[in-house]
Amino acid sequence: MDIRRSEGSVEGAFRDRPGDPYNPDRHDVGSDGSLFGGVGALCAAAVRLTGADGAALALLGRTSQARELVYATDATAQQLDELQFVIGEGPCIDTYRRGERQLWPDLTATPATTRWPVFTAELLTLGVRALFAFPVPSGDATVGVLELYRMSSGRLSAVEQDSGLACAAAVGHMIGADLDRLADTEALAATDPAGEEFSRAVIFNAAGMVAVQLAVSADEALARLRAYCYANGRSISAVAADIVARRLSLHDQRDSSEGQGR
Repeated sequence: MDIRRSEGSVEGAFRDRPGDPYNPDRHDVGSDGSLFGGVGALCAAAVRLTGADGAALALLGRTSQARELVYATDATAQQLDELQFVIGEGPCIDTYRRGERQLWPDLTATPATTRWPVFTAELLTLGVRALFAFPVPSGDATVGVLELYRMSSGRLSAVEQDSGLACAAAVGHMIGADLDRLADTEALAATDPAGEEFSRAVIFNAAGMVAVQLAVSADEALARLRAYCYANGRSISAVAADIVARRLSLHDQRDSSEGQGR
């Protein structure tokens, strides 16, 4: 598919914008001149071209295993990504691991509820009925995922699928060498405040504090933090903020065997 010239293509979504979003030297296609503005514009284009109700973009830096939500078009898209981050299952995770699109037009159907029983149960309470995830490529690697959702069941047409792939490819093309800087939203927020809303830096800071409180590894601490949030029905961002501000400690959840020999 020629993403520059197809009818209803990503190029068409930017036809009224100054400059060429596919210029290899151009990284800020947003009208506000920022990298986040460019990502936001591409997410909005993906929603419009696929008939989705919202979109989110999650990236991993080449040197970091910390998955970051970079942009979400609305609160539901943000909740969908956080839910997958907390539970550890869902189309976004499968797409990143396999480098293949995940198309789930009916999340109430048995294939979806069997594959992700916990995720779909939580998802349906938000009113979401369809979810589509497209890999964001950079060279030969998948560096992130473009997630699209609908509040009603229904398949993407072939043209809509092509549009989703094209938008994901455009994101990978646009961010180029800025991938690691964009994935590190804490650092990027210092120069582009738009990124602060989606940064998970506070979550990883909180996980570090939990690691000390429970005398476990950083990975185990993040897993325990996720489990605490799910068990208590709280947002991981809110819990992390409480931990960092020392309003909450998980020290009382430390097992008697943890930390022995240290």
